Amino acid sequence: MDPLNLSWYDDDLESRNWSRPFNGSEGKADRPHYNYYAMLLTLLIFVIVFGNVLVCMAVSREKALQTTTNYLIVSLAVADLLVATLVMPWVVYLEVVGEWKFSRVHCDIFVTLDVMMCTASILNLCAISIDRYTAVAMPMLYNTRYSSRRRVTVMITIVWVLSFTISCPLLFGLNNTDQNECIIANPAFVVYSSIVSFYVPFLVTLLVYIKIYIVLRRRRKRVNTKRSSRAFRANLKAPLKEAARRAQELEMEMLSSTSPPERTRYSPIAPSHHQLTLPNASHHGLHSTPDSPAKPEKNGHAKDHPKIAKFFEIQTMPNGKTRTSLKSISRRKLSQQKEKKATQMLAIVLGVFIICWLPFFITHILNIHCDCNIPPVLYSAFTWLGYVNSAVNPIIYTTFNIEFRKAFLKILHC
Repeated sequence: MDPLNLSWYDDDLESRNWSRPFNGSEGKADRPHYNYYAMLLTLLIFVIVFGNVLVCMAVSREKALQTTTNYLIVSLAVADLLVATLVMPWVVYLEVVGEWKFSRVHCDIFVTLDVMMCTASILNLCAISIDRYTAVAMPMLYNTRYSSRRRVTVMITIVWVLSFTISCPLLFGLNNTDQNECIIANPAFVVYSSIVSFYVPFLVTLLVYIKIYIVLRRRRKRVNTKRSSRAFRANLKAPLKEAARRAQELEMEMLSSTSPPERTRYSPIAPSHHQLTLPNASHHGLHSTPDSPAKPEKNGHAKDHPKIAKFFEIQTMPNGKTRTSLKSISRRKLSQQKEKKATQMLAIVLGVFIICWLPFFITHILNIHCDCNIPPVLYSAFTWLGYVNSAVNPIIYTTFNIEFRKAFLKILHC
């Protein structure tokens, strides 16, 4: 997505031309190689378009997916779609032909879109990380519907305005190259675009996810502390329970001693526990979250009570009978678990993005400001590794988010 230094392809093509005789048979022999290469890259474009169109359709059709985070995911999918349709076809062309045969205006538009879409991708990931932090650290603020819509609208607008602002200098004559090349020839802009488009948003996103990890870790420690205190209180009652049990055994022995001639000793058997979660008709899953009745207030407005999830606990008693009881799980705990899973999935999205694009941005700067002899094949491989990231995100959503998986299957079965 970041601009390619496509002079590598020209140099590679020239070196091949110098190293072999010009004859028709050898040119024909090389043509199938380019055809297969172009077919693979074109197939990648179709995969990216297919996967990201599915993401957009799923969020637009399914109300369960219409959340703040998923709107940002749609913005990321749109950036990937624009890369596949407006940028990658020209990169395939340059890979196969080896030179630029169109006007300078077309070249400037091409490299501008390249920088803009890469910037939009990483800024969308940065916005998603901020959204996740708000959901985990400030859930009361996050769950306000009006503020959520307003926040996501502002975030998406800022992402795309910043992306265009960072890349637009290329449209105003900053990039002057030879007629048969389409590269970013300005070394200062290469450093500027790499730092502003990738490294700074990446560091911000990484710091935010570290902060999210700290918040989740502290929350887990608080939960463990509460459990330990409950266990301690239960242990204080244990001696009394043991004394009662011994008294019961002695009483049974005394009663049995009056019946001749055997003396039977009975000891209580610990009941076994089984839990069965009660499903809800409106929620397909393991937990039910029925609305609790609202109590009227003095001002006439209803006061909503927090929703809870219900499940049955079944106990098998010593006499063979069973006893059932209805217990509850706080809706807040379920919400926290859901936010934790969503954060883990998006952390994986960020990690894959870094794996795909970091090698390219390192070689991109070294290519301009270092005399390092980077092989053209390696540079090209890192470039296409970055583009592969646009095809991977829908796969991650399908793997780690059951709601996306259901929505994709529903769309494909239509």
